[in-house]
Order: sequence, then C-alpha cells, then structure tokens
Amino acid sequence: MTGQRSQHELIGCYDCGNGVSFSALACPHCGSREPAGPYVENSKERRLHRIEEKNDQTLIGMTVLCAGIGFFYGAVMIGAFGAFRYCLLGAIIGAPAGFIINVSRRLFG
Repeated sequence: MTGQRSQHELIGCYDCGNGVSFSALACPHCGSREPAGPYVENSKERRLHRIEEKNDQTLIGMTVLCAGIGFFYGAVMIGAFGAFRYCLLGAIIGAPAGFIINVSRRLFG
C-alpha cells in the first residue's frame, strides 16, 4: 500500500521527466532545483505586479525630479552649498508627492 501511495506523490521532473516527489527540493536524477517547474503567475498576480512596478517608478521619478529641481534652484540662487541643501529639500518633498500620486491613482483610477 505504501508503494502505491508513493506513486501518487510522484510528478514528472520539469527538466528531465523522471519521477520525483512533489515535496523534493531537488530532482535526484538531474539535480534540478525546481523539479515541479517554474512558478507561473496568474493574470491577477501579473496585474498587481505591474501596478506595484508603476508605483515604484512614480515614487522614484518624483523624488529624483524634485531633488533635481531643488539642486538646480539652489545652484542658481545660492551656489554649491545651497544646491545640496535644496536638493535634499526637493527629495524630502518628492517622496511624499510620489506617494500621494500613487494613492490618488489607486483611489480615483
């Protein structure tokens, strides 16, 4: 009976096709680290990952944009020391601005 049960738990290795336990960490025949095959995302997971990636890009973009504007403003108005101070201030303003854009996109979009 135990021999029959072990047969049900075997799957074909994604790489070599030989039988391997579903709970195995590696195929004993070919050494594959993913004997069940690579994980395949469903459409909902792919959509959520695209949204998260877009949110990350918006947050980074706003932070860099505001820091750049601050740097330019500080360099023109005060000089090198002012450029770095205004750059930091721009980054401090840009991060929450990117966050607000992401949240408003989620609420209204």
